[in-house]
Amino acid sequence: MRDRGRAKFARNKEEDPEKPQSPATENPTSLPAALSPVDESSISAMAPGDVFLIDELGSFGSNSEPAFHAILACPLCGSQVLISSAQYFGFAPIICGARTCPGFFRINDGGRFVYLPVN
Repeated sequence: MRDRGRAKFARNKEEDPEKPQSPATENPTSLPAALSPVDESSISAMAPGDVFLIDELGSFGSNSEPAFHAILACPLCGSQVLISSAQYFGFAPIICGARTCPGFFRINDGGRFVYLPVN
């Protein structure tokens, strides 16, 4: 009886071969170390770590500061995240918005990623 329970536990711990894995899970050394700027034509095909700076795409008022500064492709999963200027310049951390991504990082030293621990 105990062996059957162990076998069931071992089966549950095995990875599902049909379940897609993110590139960060497959090879953790392939995470980008720095931002990679892209132009407007590449927004739909952004790779992890790519960033598109939002210029004056549309001004809502003369004395209102834009809420978002850039579009960032999460360096862990590649999903696109809108970030503020405080996040872009390293004053605030960035949390990935994807449901399955534990992305928690900061941008420091002119575009280098610092991966923060998840509590």
